[in-house]
Amino acid sequence: MPELPEVETIVRQLVKVLPGRRVERAKILRKNIVHGSPARLVKAIEGTAIRSVTRRAKFIVVELESDRVWVTHLRMSGSYRVVPSGENGDALPVYTRATFDLEDGTQLLYVDPRTLGRLEIMPTVDWEARAAELGPEPLSPAFTTVVLERCLGASRQPLKTFLLDQKRIAGLGNIYAAEALWRARVSPRRQAKNVGPVRASRLHRAIVDVLSEAVGGSGTSLGSTYLNFADADGDPGEFYEALNVYDRENEPCPRCGEAIMRIVQAHRSTYYCPSCQR
Repeated sequence: MPELPEVETIVRQLVKVLPGRRVERAKILRKNIVHGSPARLVKAIEGTAIRSVTRRAKFIVVELESDRVWVTHLRMSGSYRVVPSGENGDALPVYTRATFDLEDGTQLLYVDPRTLGRLEIMPTVDWEARAAELGPEPLSPAFTTVVLERCLGASRQPLKTFLLDQKRIAGLGNIYAAEALWRARVSPRRQAKNVGPVRASRLHRAIVDVLSEAVGGSGTSLGSTYLNFADADGDPGEFYEALNVYDRENEPCPRCGEAIMRIVQAHRSTYYCPSCQR
C-alpha cells in the first residue's frame, strides 16, 4: 500500500488544486523522507509554479515550471493532504513530515506514519529516463493481451511475483495482483511462461477490471488506524468490501466455498483459493 488505485485517487484530487499555483514556502520536518538533499529539494520547489500533476506506476509526478520534476513514492503509509485556505491552523496533523504553502493560502501536507515514503527532485530528462524503464500502464491502451502474453512467455517467475515487477506492469501491487489472479482463476504459484493464451486473456481482463473498479472506489483501506490509506481529504478508500481473497485467510472462497489460503512469495503475503485457481 498504496498501489495504483490509491495513488491515482490522490493524484486526481491534487490535479484540482496544484496546477498553475506557486509554492511560496516548503518545509521538511523529517529529513529521511527526502532522497538526496532536503535543502536542495526545498530550494527547487520554493517560488516555483506547478505545471501538472500526473501518476506513473506508483509515483506522484509534479512537473515544475523550472523543468524539474518533484516525484513522490508513498510506499507503505505515505499520503498527501490538502488543507484549504482558512482551514489551516497552527496544529499540524500527527505524522506530518513536510508542508508546502501555496500562494492562495492552500496548504499541502505530506503525512507518513512510518516515514518510508520518499520525495525527490530531479531534472525532467532524468525522470523521463527512469519512467521509460517501467512497464506499461495497465489502464492504458499500451497494455494489451498480446503485450501481457509476450511478457509472460519470457519469464520463469511464479505468476504473482511476475505481476509485482514494476518493469513488467507499472503500478500493480500486492492487493490487486491477488484479486486479479482470483478473478482470472489462475494460481499465483504457476510459472509465468506456463500461463498460456487463454489464461493470459482472462488475466488481462481481470487486471484492467479490478484496477478500474478500485479507482472508482477511491482505493482500499484495510482498517481505520493511522497506518491505513487515506486520500487527500483524509477519507479512507471504499474498496475493501469488494475484495474476494486479499486479507481473507481461512474465509470461504466466494466462488467455490474452499477456505482462502495465505502463502508467502518474495517476502509478501499471497491470498488465493487453492481449489478454483489453477
